[in-house]
This record gives sequence, C-alpha cells and structure tokens, in this order.
Amino acid sequence: MGAVSVLSVCVSMRYVETPRAVFGVPLISLRKSGQMRQGLPLVLTHIVEFVEKHGLGKNGLFRASGSVKRCRELRISFDQGGFPEFDSGAILTPASLLKVFLRELPGGLIPEPHRTQLLNGELNQAVRTILNSLPEEHFNVLCYLMFFLSRVAAESHLNLMTSGNLSIVFGPSIFQ
Repeated sequence: MGAVSVLSVCVSMRYVETPRAVFGVPLISLRKSGQMRQGLPLVLTHIVEFVEKHGLGKNGLFRASGSVKRCRELRISFDQGGFPEFDSGAILTPASLLKVFLRELPGGLIPEPHRTQLLNGELNQAVRTILNSLPEEHFNVLCYLMFFLSRVAAESHLNLMTSGNLSIVFGPSIFQ
C-alpha cells in the first residue's frame, strides 16, 4: 500500500494527486511539494528547454502528436519524481507532453474569474489589471509560456507555427 500512495494512480485515464504527481495538479500544490523552481514547474522547464534546444525548426511541432505510449511512460516517470531523458529524434512526444501538462492544469492556466474578466473586459488597461491579479504561479507560467511560444513563432518559416497557429493549439489549454 505504501508504494501505491507515492505513485500516481490512473483512474479513467486521469491521475489523482499524490505527493509526487505533477500532471493534473494545481500549481500551488506543485509549489508546496517542492516541484517548482524560480516560480515555474520543473516538469514545464524540463520539457520547454528540450523542445527549444531540439525542436524549434521541426515542421509539425505542436500540431502532430508524438507517441502516445512514450508520452504515457514519460508522464508516469515525471509523476514518480523522475526527470526522464527525451529523444531528440522524437521531438513531437515531449511537445505533446507539454500540451497535456497545460491542458490538465485544474481550472486552466487562467482560472475563473480571471478568464471571464479577460474575455468580457476592455483591452489594454483591463487586460493588464486582470493579468496582474492572477495567482503568482499562474502568472509566472503564463509569462514563461508566452516567451517560449514567441520563440517558436519566430521560427515559423521552419516549423509553420505562426502566432495564429499557436493560439489555436494553446488557446484551449490556457483558457480551458
């Protein structure tokens, strides 16, 4: 029973929160369990740094899916406290894993009521006010993600991921 309490338990393809789990876990819980450094989830920085180093020029990045089986293995490894090695020849798998991590954040990266305020509010100053009112963990991840996605878009001549294409892929994960 002790080993089961440390591992993430799969229930209907969803993972329940355990002391080590990183997928499907609120950002505040990741911070409290020591799974964040400099305000960012370790899993997020591990994946982004790898994709940035090996995949920015990959055609189909974030549009095509990686190996579902390998993605599941990597996820389990992260949820057990590991930092698995990625294969630079299979860059679509960690890219898919990044989307899974963001998609499964409870409440989304921009939680309610911030999401409603953003979608209904005036632009410019209202957006700035709403973004500044986000929980610190969410604001840090959003800034980091936007900076990374701007670097992906800068290579759109190679990867075909323009800012419009990236918004289609990541918008639902950010706004849930």
